[in-house]
Amino acid sequence: MVFFYRLLPILTALAVGFVFYFQLSNPLIFPWPALLGVAITIISMLAIARRRVRFTDLMEKVLPTILFQLALIFGMLLAEGQFARGLIIFFGSLATFLCLELLFLLSFMPSRYPVNGLSHINIALVPFIVWYVIANSVGLMAFLHSPPWIHVALLTALSIVLFRTTGHPGATRDQNRLWVLIGGLTGLHIGLLGIALPLSMAAQGAIGMIIFCVVLRMRRYLYHPFPGLRQAWVEASAAMIVLGVALGTSRWL
Repeated sequence: MVFFYRLLPILTALAVGFVFYFQLSNPLIFPWPALLGVAITIISMLAIARRRVRFTDLMEKVLPTILFQLALIFGMLLAEGQFARGLIIFFGSLATFLCLELLFLLSFMPSRYPVNGLSHINIALVPFIVWYVIANSVGLMAFLHSPPWIHVALLTALSIVLFRTTGHPGATRDQNRLWVLIGGLTGLHIGLLGIALPLSMAAQGAIGMIIFCVVLRMRRYLYHPFPGLRQAWVEASAAMIVLGVALGTSRWL
């Protein structure tokens, strides 16, 4: 039975890649085939973690991967060209495999599980989740005239969930609640900025992603071991430069 669980990460990743490809090849039946990939992933996660990882802990560890899959499905609506579609398939399969592989190690081989392995994956997925959601939500406002309040509400809810599921292991319950509130306010402001700035989808996604990640990164400076002052200046300078380049080189509509 353990051998079957050992195969689940790669089998599930291949299944997700296949259903994403099928979905992109059959857009008229969107989103049901792609959502089947999400359902398969959830079933695999529950099977691997059953009686080995508490359900609440499991949800906190794997929810960003599910959100990433949903963000990619959202991105299918406006994905153009073979390269963009190929990236969606590749990223969806890779994230699924890495999450389930680490979950298997945590459940069956804890001695081989990297410290905070799933937390690191979750943090790495955040920029991609935010970019895909912002870019495509802005695209829907531009092309389908979806109500702006949906964009703001979506970014606010997404930010709350991401700040909660990527909390620092050393944070207290009250600190997590505070950062969830900060996350919600961050998402609210990014959503309002998306309505106000006359920029392209990609630029909107990039600017929102930078702002979100800067606020998320600031949280890390509250917990041991504290990053050094030099590192803080380097990161702040890099963020300002990237933000400036994004604003300066983007086409204003």
